[in-house]
Formats: sequence, C-alpha cells, structure tokens
Amino acid sequence: MKAKTILDGLLLVSLFYAIAIPARAQTGSSQQTLNQYVADLQSNPNDTALRGKIIALMLTMDPLPEVPAEARRHMARGVAAVEDAKTSNDFRDACNEFQQAATLAPWLANAYRNLAIAQDKAGLYDEALASLRLYLLTKPSPTDAGWAEDLKSKVEYRKEKAARPKYESNAQPVVPQENSFEALLRKIDGRRYSWDYAQPRGGVDRRYINVKGNVFIMGILSWGRSDDNGDYPQKQLEITGRETTERWTSKDFPQWSGYAVYTISDDGERITKSYHYQSGATKQEVFNRER
Repeated sequence: MKAKTILDGLLLVSLFYAIAIPARAQTGSSQQTLNQYVADLQSNPNDTALRGKIIALMLTMDPLPEVPAEARRHMARGVAAVEDAKTSNDFRDACNEFQQAATLAPWLANAYRNLAIAQDKAGLYDEALASLRLYLLTKPSPTDAGWAEDLKSKVEYRKEKAARPKYESNAQPVVPQENSFEALLRKIDGRRYSWDYAQPRGGVDRRYINVKGNVFIMGILSWGRSDDNGDYPQKQLEITGRETTERWTSKDFPQWSGYAVYTISDDGERITKSYHYQSGATKQEVFNRER
C-alpha cells in the first residue's frame, strides 16, 4: 500500500515541517543544555525520560533549535520506506529511519508522529504507544492531539487483540481436531460384531467380526472348531480406514470374483459388509455390535 493510503498524507506533511523549521542558531544556556542532553541521548537512545526533558526544554526555546541535515535525511528515507512498504518488515525499516531522526533531533514532534505510525503498522504496539506519548509531550495542536489520542486507542485495541488466545473470539474455539479415523479405531478396539445368516436348508450360522487394534478377525461361531474364546477364526483383514476393501479372485467361477467393502458406522455400533461381484450382483451383511 502506498504511504498516502496508509498514512493519509501525514508523513509527507511531517517531512515538510521537518525541513521547513528555520535553520537559526540558538544561543545561551538553553542551547548548551540541549546540546548536552542530545549528546547524552546518543549513548542511550532508549532513555525516554531524557527525551521528555529535551522536549520540555525545546518548548521554552525561541527560536526553535535547528534540525540537523542528517535528521532531515532520515525523515525522507523513512517516507520512502513507507511508500514502498508491503510487509511488516518493510515498516520496520521505516521505523529504523524515523528512530534515527528522533535521536538526532529528539525534540522533533513529527519524528515521533511518523515513528508511531510505522511502529503500529509493523506490529510494534508498545513502541508505538511510547512514541505517541512523546509526540503528545510536544504540545501539538488540538486537532493533532486528537488524532494522536485516536491512534493510541486503535493501537491499544490491536495490542489487546494480538495478546488474546487464538480461540478467544465470538466464533467457536478453534481446537485441533484429532484424526477421526484413529479416534474411531481406538473406540471400537476389542469389540465384537455379529450377523446371523439363515441357512437355506435350515439352521443359523452366526458370523462375527472381532476388532483387535487395526485388524478385523472374522469367522463363524457355529462351525466345529474354536479357539480359546470359543471363536472359529477364518481370516484377518487389516483395517485401512472407515471403509476397508477386501478383494478376491475365483478361477473356477470368475463371475464370483469381486470385492467387499467393510464400512464402520460413525458411532462405531455396526459394520456393514457390501459385496460387489464381477457378474454385477451385490449383497449386504450388517454386523451389529455384540459386546
């Protein structure tokens, strides 16, 4: 975004004021004190209290102290950085330029104004609030003071929003969802499902599917032999998803070649086995949870 859109022309105006301050030499003890303060600030640019003393001293001086050419240069560079900014890092580059201007001329109101704007755009909210406080110390016009107070409120809001947990909003909490298939598999581990098959010549075969880990163990209960659990296991099939496919080929009866899909219900209470034969025939068996 261009600087005019982002800053509503504020930086360009402030650059004009930075250059337009008359280059008149200040005489007397005020200038000497100012020079000493500025020299002290060079060794400790983060001394906010000293910046406040410099601003307070500037307000008593007439004429105003001269703005060094190097400070004006950094102001212009800061404007250029904002004009070209596309990312928060670009705005941080602008911050660096305005910060240098505010250290070379720590009484310069618009250096703090521009700095606050760039820091806000860079997401440096605490720093932006500190710059706004220094700007207000320069006694701007009522209109500019009102602008600064408005920006202060906006920065405070953005700071609070950035500090909130990601799920804290009017929307439902954003909670990482566990893999649904893995959760379902754990839920049905150890369960038995059965289906009673009525023989054409009479009698009933109870067919079962046991779930053990990620494996279906399948068999028929009514056939003679059994294991220690009373089951007669015939085969095993690895569970590959909520739908698991089993394929087979019949050399003697090719029409009966095909596949079956085992579908676990969403609630884990049944497993449906759907047959699909090469002949086009289909059938379905529903195994309900037994235990």
